[in-house]
Amino acid sequence: MPGPKAFRGFAVAVLVAIMAGAAVYAFVDWPTSPEDYNFDDTGPRIVALTALAVVFMASLVFGQPRVRDILRAVAFWGGLAAVLVVGYTYRDDLLQGGYRVLGALAPGLAVPQQDGSILVVRDASGHFVLRGRSNGAPMDFLLDTGASAVVLTAQDARRAGFSSSDLSFSVPVSTANGRTMVAPIRIETLDVGDARFRNIRAFVAREGSLDSNLLGMTALDRLQSWRIEGDRLIMVP
Repeated sequence: MPGPKAFRGFAVAVLVAIMAGAAVYAFVDWPTSPEDYNFDDTGPRIVALTALAVVFMASLVFGQPRVRDILRAVAFWGGLAAVLVVGYTYRDDLLQGGYRVLGALAPGLAVPQQDGSILVVRDASGHFVLRGRSNGAPMDFLLDTGASAVVLTAQDARRAGFSSSDLSFSVPVSTANGRTMVAPIRIETLDVGDARFRNIRAFVAREGSLDSNLLGMTALDRLQSWRIEGDRLIMVP
């Protein structure tokens, strides 16, 4: 009569055969090239089957554990497999949640991407605030696609080297608070992340008439492209 070792060997062989059949089933239609594989559908199944295979094969090979140990191991590894499958299934939602956390913890942070683009995450107030430099002076800009030009507050304009005595508030503009007068200027260098703009046409708002600097179209038009995808602003210098 076969002994325990022979029985365990037979059981392991059966499990291997089952796993091989499950793998064939997971990759149904026998794709002939890597791009034909559909990992979005087969990925969670592969993760779950692999985790279960490790549990059962380990229990058979390394001894005969008690029922309580088996149940404990199944609960632990089954829970871990469930977490992996759920995380894989909802990876896009988790990624978006991570972007929202990044926007809350580091609003305005411009993150360079491997493809050369610049990523900025929407902050908790729902706006895109970008950290930048105007003529070397650090300051924040509020993305405003409705603004035809970059606009600096009076305070930040002074930090960027524009003297109040040299400004001429001669250009009328319409704002959310009504019509006002702004002073035309030229910003020598404007940096946002890894993007540098030179000789940017801009305006300076009157003292107290603007709460934050605006990143308008005179800067955005210098980019190769820019787009908004959910909570992300993607700029390509």
